Amino acid sequence: MEMNSTNRLEKPKYLASISAALLVTAFVLVQPAMQSAYAVGIAGLPAYDDCYLVSDENEVFPDDGISMNTVRNKDIVKTIHAEKEIFHCYLVQGNLPVIVDVTTYLEVYENITAQEVIETNAFSTTCLKDGPYDGVTATVIDCESADISTSPVFVGSECEEMDVKFPQEMNTVTKGKIAKTVESQKEVFYCNDIGNTQTDKKVDIVLFTEIYEDLNTQETTSVQFLSARCVVLVTDDDGDLQDAFVESCIFTEIEN
Repeated sequence: MEMNSTNRLEKPKYLASISAALLVTAFVLVQPAMQSAYAVGIAGLPAYDDCYLVSDENEVFPDDGISMNTVRNKDIVKTIHAEKEIFHCYLVQGNLPVIVDVTTYLEVYENITAQEVIETNAFSTTCLKDGPYDGVTATVIDCESADISTSPVFVGSECEEMDVKFPQEMNTVTKGKIAKTVESQKEVFYCNDIGNTQTDKKVDIVLFTEIYEDLNTQETTSVQFLSARCVVLVTDDDGDLQDAFVESCIFTEIEN
């Protein structure tokens, strides 16, 4: 059963430094005609394109980009799983290289007494930074958050599994005699030349295992599975789409 995400968080807006704002404004004034070609993306950010995922061992990228924690309030248990990814891209205005940080957040709400999932959410944050090139000013240009669609997107059949160095996270919370453990495992697939076009996408699959136990008897009372499948557009040859963008996240409960 697929479960639609509903983002209940407000979208934060982070202030960039004055120097970065003036720099971006200058690009817009120099080449205003190019802006309309990149209308689809994250509102508020300077348009960027021609991205590639920083995954080569010679590049600087998060060695352990995954984190997760779990909290409980009365019967409600919330788990939030986050992963940071880094892209190198170019601003449309001025063709200046920029670093694009994309973090995907997956939220799972459960009732610890009823032992069931009651809601799932997904959203992303994107931050543009000055660089990578000689003479960088080490400046955050802008940050935005965005809802993630729950509609399926096409990735084709030419996908290869990527190495994830630290794919596993785990947390436990309790209420009375009930202990609830959530363990997550991450798999990544890279899909090339989708639909006979120069389009690359990354498929992130997170498998959550929910374990409920009776601490008085030390018995496992329930084991449940939930998957989240997110598709990230890395780069494409379509000028109307923005690269380094989380296109879709779909949660699915898996029968045990």
